[in-house]
Amino acid sequence: MFKKVTLYTNRLEELKGFYEYQLGFRIVEEGDTGFTLSIGESQLVFEKSERKAFYHFAFNIPGNQFTLAKSWANSRVTLNRQDGMDEIFYANFNADAFYFQDPAGNIIEFIARRNVDRMGDFTVDSLLNISEVSITTPHVKEIGRRLEEMNIPVRGNKGIDPGTLNFLGKGDTYLLLVPPKRLWYFSKQKSETHPLSVELADGRQIDITEEGEFREAAAENPISDTLEEMEFSGVAIFKRKETWSTAKGLADRANLRPNAIDTRFGIASGSKIFTAVIICQLVEEGLLSFEAKLSEVLPDLFPDFPATIHHLLTHTSGIPDYFDEETMADYEELWHDRPMYGMKTGSDFLPLFQNRPMLFTPGERFRYNNAGFIALGLVVEKITGKPFIEEVEERIFARAEMADSGYFPLDQLPAQTAFGYIEEKNGWRTNQYAIPVIGGADGGAFVTANDMVRFWESLMNHSLLSKGMTGCLLTAHVSGGSGDYGYGVWIDRQDGAITKYHVIGYDPGVSFHSGYYPDSGSVLTVLSNRGKGAFEAMKLIEGAWLDEAGQI
Repeated sequence: MFKKVTLYTNRLEELKGFYEYQLGFRIVEEGDTGFTLSIGESQLVFEKSERKAFYHFAFNIPGNQFTLAKSWANSRVTLNRQDGMDEIFYANFNADAFYFQDPAGNIIEFIARRNVDRMGDFTVDSLLNISEVSITTPHVKEIGRRLEEMNIPVRGNKGIDPGTLNFLGKGDTYLLLVPPKRLWYFSKQKSETHPLSVELADGRQIDITEEGEFREAAAENPISDTLEEMEFSGVAIFKRKETWSTAKGLADRANLRPNAIDTRFGIASGSKIFTAVIICQLVEEGLLSFEAKLSEVLPDLFPDFPATIHHLLTHTSGIPDYFDEETMADYEELWHDRPMYGMKTGSDFLPLFQNRPMLFTPGERFRYNNAGFIALGLVVEKITGKPFIEEVEERIFARAEMADSGYFPLDQLPAQTAFGYIEEKNGWRTNQYAIPVIGGADGGAFVTANDMVRFWESLMNHSLLSKGMTGCLLTAHVSGGSGDYGYGVWIDRQDGAITKYHVIGYDPGVSFHSGYYPDSGSVLTVLSNRGKGAFEAMKLIEGAWLDEAGQI
């Protein structure tokens, strides 16, 4: 019944901390004026208000997890008590319940439906949906009539009673219609009239004003609604003067775990820019030259590849590729004869391209090349004496405070990480057997949306490279099929002026776009755990915020 419920508060930051950190709920949309929580199949929104407000609402949970849920809650909050008891069985609803309050005074009820079972321990993923939402109004009779006209039935045979608590709905979800000054059960608080909005699963919307009057309106959130129509699965974040972010779809389809703002996603080739930054750091440190030839730096591995570091960074090297995107369409074909679980280091890729002939003379033209970045990773390891992944962690993730990012084995993904999904005729499968078991210099890092904001900001404020070397990285060294290219980064222009620096990544079960807009200093990142969707989502969001001059 409930798709989204919007409540108001004058204690927004306190509530955000309470639900995100104290309870561990997942935030799926966030801006300066509010945030959205994932509650199973429903969403709960808190919007900023100057006026103090509190509400009663309830969440459905599996009946067999009641004791586990109560223990979970007891370790985080103090449960409300009534007549010396901190739980109750409602025979009319065949459900058990307990209550507690948040910092704004909202009365939260967990209702365990005895007709629903779920195996395992109780976690935030056990929340089924929003079960109840209170509407407090002095116009109980009128609001009740309007709700009945929307085919929301009154529970029971007595109709709307303006002097008491009325249940409207069916099954396990209800609107609670109540007059002011009624004492809430398991609470010392009396009901008060405050505004709220309820969006139902079929798109109908109920708005209640500050005076408790009814206002029916069409749901309107163009970007969010369009992303859902696109079946987008992932996270988008747009940091301008204010920060907006949203999460859609599922990180784990088998267990119905939703994507959240802090979910980690694979970014495929989007992490080539990390390799480029490290190479530029080594040049700054005097340990490498852009003009050094691969055959000179790694003569034992590549004696016949005279391409320079500059050529490798700009995809103009001409060296053979292990996956040639101009001639090959199915990335998974690579692992028919060489299992992906054996591809753990850059050296593991060498048999796929090391002994093949050059494709063309270095510098002759642009041809996107993954093997060139594998070679750059081996150069990093030769010069530093450390594994490439450790260098990224120390030189980029640590300096940019990208605490949630890393290179994780697909069979050992940490918490809050999305599985990549490949769509098939009969459903979905994960990408665990479709891409290398762990990423490296040519791609495969996992990041969060906020970490990508930190990366761009660290790059642009010269925390990772000097101002001069940052300019070198972002210089258009060559033109490719999708625009100009610097070192590991694409560059867009309009009327000769640079409008965007951006990185892109696609793998089976992965699509990623992230851009920095120099005119405004804005950052837009879209991460998806599907093989498509990031580009379309980025264009949608850019279109919503582009000004008349084409700037974002």
